[in-house]
Amino acid sequence: MKKLQLLIIFLFIPLLASAQLSVGVMNPDQVLDSLPETSEIESTLQQFVQEREQRFQARYQEWIEELTAYTEQAEAGNFTEAQQQAEEERLSEMEEELSGLQNRIQNQIRQRQNELFSPLLNRVEAAMETVARDMGLEYVLNRQSGTGEPIVYYMSDRGVDITERVIEYLTQN
Repeated sequence: MKKLQLLIIFLFIPLLASAQLSVGVMNPDQVLDSLPETSEIESTLQQFVQEREQRFQARYQEWIEELTAYTEQAEAGNFTEAQQQAEEERLSEMEEELSGLQNRIQNQIRQRQNELFSPLLNRVEAAMETVARDMGLEYVLNRQSGTGEPIVYYMSDRGVDITERVIEYLTQN
């Protein structure tokens, strides 16, 4: 995969050099971190996550307590074989419900994160487009991805970093 990316980059370098493209770079994480709305959104999202985790933990604790009670009763020999099998099936169903609940909660968290961040990301994208247009840039490249890995593996130092101008635009408008 890296060989393919490098091949594509090397194929486009002569085109870029001959076309005299005007390219800017931007650090989207830095832009987001500079906006006060980001911390508000993160706080709201964290509260949402904590509520869901508490709900899950309550159900999980209930399952643990019932599993412990079952184990103690089974070890004491208080169940017939049919009762033991029925209780094991019930506990297994509870475990499956917990797994399903955990998946639903993870989906709810992702959905809530998208709902909260989408308007902000749209604003950043619009600001980036406006600043790039005002500066006469043909391309704006992300300096790095959310994971910290650069999206472009080779970049000339001649690229114009517009991060501060995007922040300035967003904070003034």
